[in-house]
Amino acid sequence: MPESKKKLVFLGVGQVARALADQAAGEFRLFGTTRSAERAAVIRTLGIEPIVIEGFGNGPSVSASAVLEALVDGAHVVVSFPPATESEVSASRLAADADRIVYISSTVVYGKAQGVINEGTAVDGESLQSQNRIEAERKWLEVGASVIRAPGIYGRGNGLHQRLLSGTYRLPGDGSNYVSRIHVDDLSAMILSALLLNQKQKIFLSGDSKPTTHREIVEWLVKRLNLPFPASMPLEQCHYTQRGNRKVDASKSLAELGIVLKYPTYAEGYTRELEAAKSSS
Repeated sequence: MPESKKKLVFLGVGQVARALADQAAGEFRLFGTTRSAERAAVIRTLGIEPIVIEGFGNGPSVSASAVLEALVDGAHVVVSFPPATESEVSASRLAADADRIVYISSTVVYGKAQGVINEGTAVDGESLQSQNRIEAERKWLEVGASVIRAPGIYGRGNGLHQRLLSGTYRLPGDGSNYVSRIHVDDLSAMILSALLLNQKQKIFLSGDSKPTTHREIVEWLVKRLNLPFPASMPLEQCHYTQRGNRKVDASKSLAELGIVLKYPTYAEGYTRELEAAKSSS
């Protein structure tokens, strides 16, 4: 691989990094951190050179620090690991000399805010989950990162359809709360654009163009999967990510990044996912 190619370093190789690797492979030399030596072989099959470290909490070892510091120096960096104070402090310090950084955050920062959410909506630091994300964002913004706040991410085999097929899904409350989502391929396009534009310390919002109630999307999916409608669960017993009632309007951020969504609504996105699942079965 030509040394002249720019380095793209993933701090955490998960769903987003895997999708972004496909889009960026021809333009960058790809590297990614993992805690598992066993996962290194899998990561390598994605075209990503694995960097095995124990984690960022309390700082990686001296040798790992030296390797990472040299690796991210002048590189493009994408951060997608879950928020953890010690990890953010250590990793952001190591990445300070990166050419540009994108941190993948979450719309959980809006906490109990309801209704339409856009780039001007204030964060809500009341819950522990939103506090942790807000603090993580702050650490990365301090070293010049841009931040993309994502709602529920689905695609490439992951999503609500899998939970319905497994029988583990329960409808949150009566299903009337609104939820937003983004297909991982569209989120990856936003990340790549943010890296290329290099707008430091900028916060972007992601989401498709059709927030829906939980009930609407479940009805759409069970009809196509020929499944019974699932039972419900009291809203207060649901995971915090399912209790929100927000309609994300990311149109301003999408325009600024020059992104036209490949999957503008759940219908296009999940049609693609169901077709892919059918062809692989």
